[in-house]
Amino acid sequence: MASRTRSILTAVVAALGFGVAFYMGVQTHLGQRVEERVLDSSIYSERSPLLALVTVPNLAIALGVVLVLGVARRAWADTAVAAVAMGLSNVFGQLLKHQILQRPDFSIDTVNTFPSGHTIAFTSTAFALVIVLPHVVRPLALPLAAAVAGIVCAQLVVFGWHRPSDVVGGVLLVVAVTAAANALRPARGRFAQRAAKAPARRALNLVALIIAIAAAVAIALAGTLAALHLLGPLEDSAWTLTVAAASGVIGGALASSAAIGWMLAARRSR
Repeated sequence: MASRTRSILTAVVAALGFGVAFYMGVQTHLGQRVEERVLDSSIYSERSPLLALVTVPNLAIALGVVLVLGVARRAWADTAVAAVAMGLSNVFGQLLKHQILQRPDFSIDTVNTFPSGHTIAFTSTAFALVIVLPHVVRPLALPLAAAVAGIVCAQLVVFGWHRPSDVVGGVLLVVAVTAAANALRPARGRFAQRAAKAPARRALNLVALIIAIAAAVAIALAGTLAALHLLGPLEDSAWTLTVAAASGVIGGALASSAAIGWMLAARRSR
C-alpha cells in the first residue's frame, strides 16, 4: 500500500476516533460521570519532572532540534512534515480546547479540558523526531517514542492532571494532523518523499505490529478492570479504576504510535 493511501487512512481513522472520544467523554452525562470517578480515584500530584517539561520555550527548543536533524539529513519532506505536525497540532489543540469545543453543563464540571495540551506537546515531539530520523533508525526510535507517550499519558491520568478522554483526544489529534501532513507530500520535487529500502520498511512494519499487539493487551486489561470495578467484585477498590484508566490511555498511545509506524513504513507514493 502506497504512502499516501496509508496516510489518508490513518488521518481519517484518527479524526473519527477524536470525534468519538470527544462525544463519549465530554458530550454525554454518563461519560462525564465516569471520568469524574476516575479523577476522584487519582493520586492528585502536581510533582512530575516529566510533565513539567511542557513549556513554550521547551517546545521551541524541541522544534529547533527537529529542524536541525531534518536539515542535516537534507530530508526536506520529512522536515516539513515534522515541523507542520508539531506546529499545527499544538495550535489546533489550544484553539479547540479554549475557543471551539464546549463542555455541556451536567452539574459536574463545565471547564473544558479536551484535548490535553501536555499530551499533544509530548506526542507531537516524539512523532516528529521519529519522522526526521534516518529510515534505518526508525525501528529503534519508534518503541522509545511509544514508551514516552505511554508514560506521559499514564501520568496525566494517575496524577489527576487530565481526564482519560482529554489524553486520548490529544494523541489522536496529533496522529490526524501528522498523517494529513504526510499525505500532502508532493510526488516529485524537492519535497518529495525519500524512498526507504525494503529491509527498513519491513523492520518498521514489524515493530509497529509488536507495538499494536501491546496496545491491544493494554486496552483489554483496561476493559477487564473497568468491568470488574463498575459491575463486579472490585466495585469498592478505587485503584482498579485508576489502573483501568491508565491502561486505557497507554493502549491509546501505543496504538497511535503503531499507526504512525505503519504509515511511515509504506512504500513511496507515485
